Formats: sequence, structure tokens, C-alpha cells
Amino acid sequence: MKRSRSLLNLSSSTLVRSMATFLVFAVISPPVVVAQDGTANAISSTGDAPRLEASGCVTDALKAMQAECYTFYGQEDWSEPNGQLVELPVAVITPEQAGSPNAPPVVFFPGGPGYSVIGNRDYIEQLRKDIGNRTLIVMDHRGFIHAKPMLACPDYAEVSPYHNIIHTPAITSSLDPMERMDAITGEVVACYRKLESEGVDVAEYNQYAVSRDVDEIRRLLGYDTIDAFGSSTGSGTVLSYMQYHPGNVRAAILGWPWFTSLRNRSPLDEFYVAKQTFSDVLALCTANSERCREQLTAWFLAIDRARRTLDNQPFVATVQDGDKEKRLYFDGAAFLDTLYLMLPSDYAQLPRLVNEIQADDYSSLARFFRIDEYQPNTQAPNYALGYFLAHVCNDMGTNRPTPADSRAAIQREPGILGFEPPWLCAWWGVDGDVPSSHSDPLQSATPALSIHGQMDPCCGTRWGEVLSRTMPNLQTIEIQAKGHSPVTECRSQVISAFLDDPMARIDTSCADEVPLEPWALQ
Repeated sequence: MKRSRSLLNLSSSTLVRSMATFLVFAVISPPVVVAQDGTANAISSTGDAPRLEASGCVTDALKAMQAECYTFYGQEDWSEPNGQLVELPVAVITPEQAGSPNAPPVVFFPGGPGYSVIGNRDYIEQLRKDIGNRTLIVMDHRGFIHAKPMLACPDYAEVSPYHNIIHTPAITSSLDPMERMDAITGEVVACYRKLESEGVDVAEYNQYAVSRDVDEIRRLLGYDTIDAFGSSTGSGTVLSYMQYHPGNVRAAILGWPWFTSLRNRSPLDEFYVAKQTFSDVLALCTANSERCREQLTAWFLAIDRARRTLDNQPFVATVQDGDKEKRLYFDGAAFLDTLYLMLPSDYAQLPRLVNEIQADDYSSLARFFRIDEYQPNTQAPNYALGYFLAHVCNDMGTNRPTPADSRAAIQREPGILGFEPPWLCAWWGVDGDVPSSHSDPLQSATPALSIHGQMDPCCGTRWGEVLSRTMPNLQTIEIQAKGHSPVTECRSQVISAFLDDPMARIDTSCADEVPLEPWALQ
């Protein structure tokens, strides 16, 4: 039966994968499924899969970097192949000066989820700087913008808290949290129905399937092992790869990680963990500045007091939306959501800001809420937003909330609306086709390096600390003053050193090379 895999434990899933490997060599050729716009979405092929074919590079960035480019053909459903395939662009970028001939390649697992890096030369160059004289392999995972099928849901950009950022309807459209919720859920439903109508087997777009794709690519390229480098949710995919294909990773770099095992918990729990970061910033200010301590006599209460002030008297801004004026509403939840998104750039302003809000001085809020940056039409050009939703929701497996669960959570904590997206998976149409053990903490002795930014409320050091309970060879570094995806010399230095000798203790003395900004005080 189609979903029987979710009942398997890890040991029995090995048998299923072996059977699937045997089955995919059968030649099956069902009709091409055609989307409403006339393009083939669910791909069929007369060739065997999995297979890897040399091809032209799909982006100018890869061409300019003289990458060796391929197209990978894999089964959309690895457990029950039916001839519907996925096509993924894969690029192998060799260093200008070869390093150790025995060094495995570094395979990059993009995050977002759904953010394509293969068209961003600066991003790839940073990865090359991080890993030194090693071969880099980059790709778009299934569902990404350069993959086939691409899971496109562009209308979701208009409402998404993660892509419309501060001015999303989830935060600003109303003072009623349930009305703000309704502005998003309809687009989630519409996205799922769109993908289903295009012949996409939506449940198969998850970290379990991506892990199988990557392992087949590794095998077809002729590598026994890889070094895995994940970014954000891509670090969660790295852990899935290590879970389902143990022994194929020599070392893992978990960049600013967003792990499935924590992400799938109640959004209330994770929200309050992130919120603690804001108070930690104020505590850092008082610890470093006597003047700050004098002005913030109750720094552990300051965030909640500022929030309560905005709940009692919200900040309202008028913006131009085409030929019409539009009002944006910012209450206490909007204040917390904006801090969650913008803390790396605003942390030094926070001591002054909370004092001003408590004194009913809203003069800094237009800048804080980026009113001058309002854009009536939002886009996310590097994202396949259907994949964003599929990844977040499918990797929950049977842990998806019901609408009643999410409504109750939002009633208790409206800030969830602009926070992590798992709450909206109540309106997704299917459980992901993943094993029941999918969200279990990874048990592994593989050496790993977990990198965090000090001002990253999303994915701070707690994530690495939790993982270290079951990964004894995990090392962690927190880079001062930086947020999500910190770019510093220290980052590249520790990554390169770790890859040189993953079992050696890394030198983290460079972690404070970026100084904290001067605190903004009254």
C-alpha cells in the first residue's frame, strides 16, 4: 500500500530501499501529465532511472564557473516507481588548485527550504571559500526552480511570512489574529490543489526522498563518501541523509541549522525559545554597560512590557498600494515577529526601542517596521514556493496539526502567525510519505560542525546542544554579532580546518572577530 512506508522503522526501511533500487530499473512509460499551462510537470521517460547524463549548465553562474553540469533522473516515488520522474540539475565545481586527491567532495544541501543557489555566483564563491581546495557539488533538489517538475506557487509570496517579511498579511492586515490567519490559509490550500492538478505526487517532496536522490547522485558520480554541507533547513536534510544512508558521510557541516526534529514541535514551544533571545540581548547590554543597566532596570521584563504597550495602543501606518491607501497594523505580536526576522540588524537599537515604546514614544517605529520599504507586490524569484510548503509540511509526516490545533495555538499566541510556518500545515492536503521515525533525533558518531550566529533567534546554539546528546562528535561555534547564515572570515576558517581533520578539536578563538555594535541608549 502506498503509505505503508510510514509504518516502518529504520531497519525495515533498508529492505524497502533495496527493493526500490531493484524496481527502478524496470522501464515504465506512462503518459506525460500536462499542467494547465500546457507544460509537462510530472515527467515520464523511456530511459532507466536513476541515471545521470552530461548536460548544459542551467544558469549563467555555473557556466561562468566552468562547472561540469549534469541532469539527474530519479523516481518521483522511490518506494513504488510508476514512471514519473524528477529531473535535477547537478554541477561539479573543481578547485583551481587541486587539494588532497583522497578528499571526498563537499555536497551542498540548500535551505530555505526551496532556495536555489545555483544561479547565485557570489553565494557559490562563498561556499568555495569555505571549503578550500576541495571539489564542490551543488544542485537544485526536487521541486526547486531549475528542477522538473518545479513546484511553483507564486501567489503564496503575497501572504507568506517568510517571503513577504514584515508587511505580510500575517502580521499587518488586521488587529484580529484569526483574520490574519485566514489571509494565509486559503493560499496554502490553493497551492496544494494546484500541484495536485498538475500531476505532482505532492507527498514525495520531502527530506526522505531528497536523501535518496542525493545518494543516487553520489553513487553515479563515483564517490564512496561525501562531506555534507547544509544551510538552514538544508542542515536538517543533511541529518536525514545521514539517518537513511549511514556510512556515506565522512563529515558534516551544519550551517545555522533548522532541524526537523525540533522544527516539528509545537510552534508555541519554539516561539518562546526564540523569544528568549530578545531578552538575552538586553541582558548582554546590561552586562556590558553600566549605563545600559541604569536605563534598563527591569531588562528581563522589558520585552513583554513593550509588547503589552503595543497591544493596548498599536502602531498604525498608512502606505500607498497602487492608487489606494492602505493601513498596516502593528501590535505586540508584530513587534515580536519583526524582532525575530530583523534582530541581526536591529539588536543594538533594542535597549532604546523598548524604553521608548513603554513611554508611548513611537517615533522610531516607522523605521523599525520598515514602512518606507513597503512593496505592494511581493515576489520570491529564487524560491519554488510550492516546494517550500511541501518540504515544511511533508516532513512533519503524521505530526501535522489540524486546523483546530493551529487555531488554538494562534489564539494563545498570535505571534506564531509571523513565526515558523509548521502551524499552516494544518491546511496542507497530505501527510508526507516519510517513515514514522523521520523526526527522531539522529544517532551518529559521524564528526560534525554546527555553526550559529549569536543574533539568530531562529537557529541558535540550543539546536546544536540538543543534537550533541546523540552525536558525540559534534562541535559547535557561535559567531558573535551575526545572524542567520553568518558570512565572516571565521566561518571559512573553521570550516576549512574542520574538513582538514574532522576529529580534531577546532580553534574557535576567531568567533568574536566581529565586534558588537555600540548599544543605542537614551
